[in-house]
Amino acid sequence: MKKIMTGALALAVLLSVGCTSGKPGAFEKVGEDPAVNSVLYRFDPDKVNKTAMEQDVEHYCEERGFDKVEPIKPQESRLPGLMKAWYQCNYSVKS
Repeated sequence: MKKIMTGALALAVLLSVGCTSGKPGAFEKVGEDPAVNSVLYRFDPDKVNKTAMEQDVEHYCEERGFDKVEPIKPQESRLPGLMKAWYQCNYSVKS
């Protein structure tokens, strides 16, 4: 019985993580790496509201005290039809 419940919970988590099309903007934050001040987004390239996604990552970085966002080239996700992209939070160089 415990294995069935664990399997059902794992399936529910996978399904909820994989679905971006039902969410506003067709993107979601799916991971972060605090050691290098980076955040990972998964998105549907055909439906994504890029402006909203960029504003979301800017807000994420600003909340952590950074004033610059550097995107890393998007890659295909393991989930069919979706893409993933890392963004790194940094500081602007001021003269």
